[in-house]
Amino acid sequence: MEAIEAETRLQPFTEERIEAEVASRLPVEARTDGTPEIVIIMGPICAGKTTLRRQKYASGHVLVDASQLFIDLGGIDLDFPSTLLEPMEAVGAEVARRAVSGRMNIVTEIVGAQGDLVIGLIDEMRAANYRVKLECLTLDLPACLEREKGRTQDNVSAHYSEHYQMMWLIQAARAHKE
Repeated sequence: MEAIEAETRLQPFTEERIEAEVASRLPVEARTDGTPEIVIIMGPICAGKTTLRRQKYASGHVLVDASQLFIDLGGIDLDFPSTLLEPMEAVGAEVARRAVSGRMNIVTEIVGAQGDLVIGLIDEMRAANYRVKLECLTLDLPACLEREKGRTQDNVSAHYSEHYQMMWLIQAARAHKE
């Protein structure tokens, strides 16, 4: 099984592979007939954002997360975003675009250190007729640093990835309004 997974990671990122990656990230159960929601899970590094997302939003939402995408594309042994920047951008931006245009529920994780970007994301999603739900986590700095020591290689911090997913979502919301 490991040989197949390694081989898959090494395959070139053809248009067909990009399309397959996009399609696999758009679950049918994320579609809604009513007002779609975006759940923004925000908090410091290692506060439990991913754990909360997996517990509460594992289904019924499209995940827009550059960290998870990077790992899924084979980046586990690479520095983020490394050689996967181009396919990560192609898949991530298209997932966000299709999720917004398809009126699908979305979940994303951010640290939220740049307030103007967070407000911009919220404003753009509301303008695209999304209900915005903030899940804000807190944890004191010593506890965050202790949890950071246990971070595994398959866990990229939202500190590095939030810029990508926020830009993908803002661009998708703007395109939907036009």
